[in-house]
Amino acid sequence: MEQISVIIDCDTGIDDMVSFAVTLSSKKLNILGITTVAGNQKIDITTYNTLNGLALMGREDIPLARGEEKPLYRPLRDAGYIHGNGGLGEYYFKNPTSKQPDKLDAVHFIYETLMKSEEKVVILALAPLTNIAKLLMQYPEVKERIEKIIFMGGSIRSGNPTPVSTFNVLVDPEAARLVMKSGISFHMCPMDTTKDAYLTDEDIEHIGKINNPVAQMNYQLCKFYNDTVNKNNNAHNRFKGLCIHDLCTAVYLTNPELFTTVKYYGDVETKGELTTGFTMLDYEDILRKSDEEKNVTYINSVNRDGILKIYFETLKSFE
Repeated sequence: MEQISVIIDCDTGIDDMVSFAVTLSSKKLNILGITTVAGNQKIDITTYNTLNGLALMGREDIPLARGEEKPLYRPLRDAGYIHGNGGLGEYYFKNPTSKQPDKLDAVHFIYETLMKSEEKVVILALAPLTNIAKLLMQYPEVKERIEKIIFMGGSIRSGNPTPVSTFNVLVDPEAARLVMKSGISFHMCPMDTTKDAYLTDEDIEHIGKINNPVAQMNYQLCKFYNDTVNKNNNAHNRFKGLCIHDLCTAVYLTNPELFTTVKYYGDVETKGELTTGFTMLDYEDILRKSDEEKNVTYINSVNRDGILKIYFETLKSFE
C-alpha cells in the first residue's frame, strides 16, 4: 500500500486527541511529524498534551515540533472554557513521557521536512493556521512541495463560537486568509459538515465499554466535552449530538470515499466589527469566478456511519 506522507498541525485539546486514535494507528499514513500551535490552549499545554498522546498511543517515534504561541497579529483567544485548563477536560496523564520536542521550531521543522521529502506532503491542519501562514511567509518556495492542506474550520451557514465564525479561523483570521489564498490546494472541512459526524450519548457509553487506556481516555474526554459544549455553546439545541470536528477531518484524509466535495471561491473577513473570522464562500456563484479562481475544495457531505465504524474499530485495536 502506498502511504500518504503527512504532517499534522494541531492545538491538542479534546477533539484533536480523539482524532489521533485514527491517524496515529492508520497504516495508510506516513506521519513525517506533528507540530503544535496555540489555540484550544496555550502552546505549552497543547505541546505537553501532544507529546503524551503520542506516548500513550505507542507513537513516540514520530517527531514533534513546538509552534507559535500566539496568532500573527492578535493576542491569543483560547478555548479553555470548552477544553478545560489542561486542554483535556479532567483527564490527566498518570505517567508523563520524557519525550521532548524537536530542537527546531514548527516553522523550520516543516520547512526542512518538506524539502527532504521525495514526494509531496499533505498538511492536516486541525488548528489555527498560524504555523502554516508563517511557513509560507518565510519560505514561499515550499508551496511546490505541498500536495494539499486539509483544514478543519470555516462554514457557510453558522459559526462557533460566534454566529458567523468558527474557532480555528477566528483565532487567527489573517493566517487563515493567507493560507486559503496561497494557491495551494485547500480542502476545507467546515462546521456545516463536521456537525454531521456526531456521537450520541449511547455512542459515548459504547466507548466507555472498550477496555483499554486509549478508549478510556476517549470516553473521559467525550463525556467532559459533551457537558461543556452543551453548557457554553448551546449545543444541545443546535446539533444532533457531540460533534467531533477533528475526527471528521482526519477521516477525510484516510478515507475520502466517505465524503463529497465541491469547489468554491473563498475568502476570510479580517476587519469586520461583527464578522471577523467569517469565511465567505461563494456557493451561489454570485461572483462568477472561473474554475481556476475557485480556491476552496469544500467538503459538503459525510457518511457518519462510515466514520463511526472506523473510529470504534480503531479504539478496539488498542486492546
